[in-house]
Amino acid sequence: MPTAPSSKRWLDRLLDLFATLGALCILAVCVIMILMSLSRETSVIFKGGDDIVAWLCAASAFLVLGQTFQHGGIVRVEMLLSALGPRRRWLLELVSLTVCLVFAAYAAWALGTFAWQSWEIGDVSQGQIVIPLWIPQSFAVLGCTGFLLAVADEWLRVVRRQKPRYQLAQEAKLAAGDFGETV
Repeated sequence: MPTAPSSKRWLDRLLDLFATLGALCILAVCVIMILMSLSRETSVIFKGGDDIVAWLCAASAFLVLGQTFQHGGIVRVEMLLSALGPRRRWLLELVSLTVCLVFAAYAAWALGTFAWQSWEIGDVSQGQIVIPLWIPQSFAVLGCTGFLLAVADEWLRVVRRQKPRYQLAQEAKLAAGDFGETV
């Protein structure tokens, strides 16, 4: 049953939350980089800044995956798809999404297993600050899980012979006169 365009589904809200967390990670990177620069000019020592920046960069990259996919920000070969007839396009879209779904499921499972094992054995970071590694690893798990849910949602739409949301986003962009970066 289609929902009204103004209403947000739970998945949209979850992916928005993850994207907001990703944006906050980038903001935190900016703040930490400034603090690290200031600490070089003063006698204040900022231990572990490089480690924290690396964890935040990784977290931000994973947290935005689902929303980026959903809104058509991940590279697709639109020129090939648009050259195909509706049946072949649907089939290629379904095959592509199936491959992507399998990959996303494996990535979420593998990263989840990795973080769980880090928690079980009490693995900690080896840098200037010591924290349990499952904490930064959990952001990758969350991001991959969001990506998996976004891909599964689009896969279900294509199976039901509906247009994927990323295609609708691309069409809206073109209808608005934005012809940049069509991949």
